[in-house]
Amino acid sequence: MKRTPGTFAAIAIAMLAIAPLATGEEQTRDSYKAQVEPICAANRSANEKIMAGARDRVNKGKLVPAGKQFVRASGSVAGLIKQLATVPAPSADERRIEHWLGSIQLLKQRLREVGKYYKAGEKIKAAHTSILAERAGLSANNTSIVFHFHYCRFSHIGG
Repeated sequence: MKRTPGTFAAIAIAMLAIAPLATGEEQTRDSYKAQVEPICAANRSANEKIMAGARDRVNKGKLVPAGKQFVRASGSVAGLIKQLATVPAPSADERRIEHWLGSIQLLKQRLREVGKYYKAGEKIKAAHTSILAERAGLSANNTSIVFHFHYCRFSHIGG
C-alpha cells in the first residue's frame, strides 16, 4: 500500500496532537480544539485542492470528472474522521463529540452519493443530495459550536 507524503504529514500531525495527553492531564475544550484544528486545517487544504473547479465542471456538463472529485473528497473526509476519532474528547463533551463525528460521517456518505449521481449523469439527484450534504455539514457545525472551531467548520464543499 503506497502512502503519499501528505498522508505521512497528517499522521504526524495526529500523533503530535495526542502527545500532550500522555502526561495524564484532563482534556479540556481548549486543549481538544488545539489538537483537532491542525488536523482539520490539513483536511480543508486537501479538499480545496480536490474540489477545485468542480462547480465549473458541473455547469459545463462534465459530470463524470466532477463526480470523481466528490468521491475523492468523501475519501478525504473519511480520513479526517479516522484522525479525529483518535483524539480523546473532554469528558464533559464525549456525547457532543460523538454526535459531531456522526454528522461528519453523514457528510462523508452524502458526498460519495453526490459523486456517484454525477458519475451516473443524474444531475438533479446529485443536486438534491448536495443539499443534504450541506445540511449534514451545518449540523456538524451546530453541534460543535461550543469549541469555536475555525478549520473544523464545514462550509459547502463544491468547488
